Amino acid sequence: MHVKNTKPHIPQEDINPILADIKDALEKGNLTFGTEKFEEEFAKYIGTKYAVAVNSGTSAIEAPLRYYKLKGKEVIVPTNTFVATANAVIFAGGTPVMADMDIENLCADFEDIKSKVNENTAGVIIVASCGYVPPYMFELKKYCEENGLFLLEDAAHAHGASIKGHKAGSIGEVGSFSFFPTKLMTTGEGGMVTTNNKEIADYVKQVRHHGQKNGLMTELGYNWRMPQLSVILGRYQLKRLDGFIKRRNEIALKYAKALEGIEEIELIKVPEYITHGYWKYPILIKSKYTAKEFQTLLKEKYDIDTGTVYYPPVHLQPYYKENYGYKEGDMPTSEQSLTREICLPIFVDITDEQLNYVIESVKTELS
Repeated sequence: MHVKNTKPHIPQEDINPILADIKDALEKGNLTFGTEKFEEEFAKYIGTKYAVAVNSGTSAIEAPLRYYKLKGKEVIVPTNTFVATANAVIFAGGTPVMADMDIENLCADFEDIKSKVNENTAGVIIVASCGYVPPYMFELKKYCEENGLFLLEDAAHAHGASIKGHKAGSIGEVGSFSFFPTKLMTTGEGGMVTTNNKEIADYVKQVRHHGQKNGLMTELGYNWRMPQLSVILGRYQLKRLDGFIKRRNEIALKYAKALEGIEEIELIKVPEYITHGYWKYPILIKSKYTAKEFQTLLKEKYDIDTGTVYYPPVHLQPYYKENYGYKEGDMPTSEQSLTREICLPIFVDITDEQLNYVIESVKTELS
């Protein structure tokens, strides 16, 4: 059977109401400038005072970064992330400085973050990799506050994930979310900025609409608005998010119980005080195959799609090697570990038959 790596979940019972709301928006001509309700609902869910909807997860990073006036400044970024995280720093006028990975959670290594801080450092971006809010999150927040650094949570993987009851996107000074179709909830394309800082929220609202304020352009902005059709889908998805997270954790538990104890597999352990979002389900293969080899095997022999987070890491992408001087050996943990990391299929409506098929296929090849 064919098993996809991931897919969005639009519950069947939501489709007709969504279509009805879209029809109403089309008939009334309400196709943009209608994000307020979605923003209020999302802020309440995350636990922040403000949320600002934008057109992508990438602009949800860049817009608040521009608030910090990064010209001549550095921002520490995990190398184990999608390139958009680091690219946003450049577009906002700063220089991204890569931090190596913590093998225990696939997030940035806290000690390596601290080692990269200097007089030019403006802030830190932390990515909740695969939906895992790093266990040191509150220590990192304290460190940033004591050293005058902003902390931006790239929570593109982590809608609804939490640590000690605090949701991802509510801990740092700013949170950013992606609503791309593969994420935990979707608006098709879109993003959201969360913060308790009114000044930041107002700034993001301004730059998402060409930098205009009271009809005058006082900042250099973009068209980063979220269209109304995306808002409609997002509001329905948000209502389902807790159920999505519960289901993903059920799937992850089945994987963990089935694969624990297999010598060739190393699982990522999650403390009880963290609710993982499980955007993806990563495993580390110890020696029998590289990640690429095992991905190819599962696809060609079993028709199972898998993913990674992320290879090559950002510092080994050609652009960053050429323009920032990064080279192999600079981030040894990421370079060594990510060649043996793959992500098994996980999505809300994966069937028991599909899940068992993936488990048995993996066990057949790695037991």
